[in-house]
Amino acid sequence: MNEIAPCPDSVLQRLRPEIVLLNLAVNRFALQYQNHGSLVDDIWLDRTQGNPPPEEVARLEAAHEARRAAWAADPAFVSAVGRLQGAGVDWAFAYESDVSGEFSVLRLRTPDHDLGALEALAAEDAGYVTPEARASAAERFRIFMLRNYHPDWRRNRELYAAVGGSPYADPASWRADS
Repeated sequence: MNEIAPCPDSVLQRLRPEIVLLNLAVNRFALQYQNHGSLVDDIWLDRTQGNPPPEEVARLEAAHEARRAAWAADPAFVSAVGRLQGAGVDWAFAYESDVSGEFSVLRLRTPDHDLGALEALAAEDAGYVTPEARASAAERFRIFMLRNYHPDWRRNRELYAAVGGSPYADPASWRADS
């Protein structure tokens, strides 16, 4: 079996507070009546298709365990998930299966009633230092979410003026119509 490398940049990017905040807030809208008190964001790491043979399941399980061990020793990964834990986001490696196949994920979970600490971390990373700047960013984020991810986004685009993209993301990544 190949040795598992340290946590790749693609996963570290998904662990940035502004990305986790966006994904959990989107899940709040999408699953608002089904979230059972928590919000979840799964980062897919590996998967099979359908009903795989036992050899493929064994390979996936071995890769899952090797990844856990390698990433637990990776300072960048440990730092990224530690920052999220400090903001109330729990994480765990998960290995599951369903009719679509076997899969390995990194699962992020937080209570659905409070994304405040995570938003404060995203604001800090984005350089908002004063209470006024943080309050303004939080309001722009709320409007951004309503205009782009809420089930009534079309109506919300009539109610709220465009604010650019998420105030916690690099403005170069913003779409013109958000």
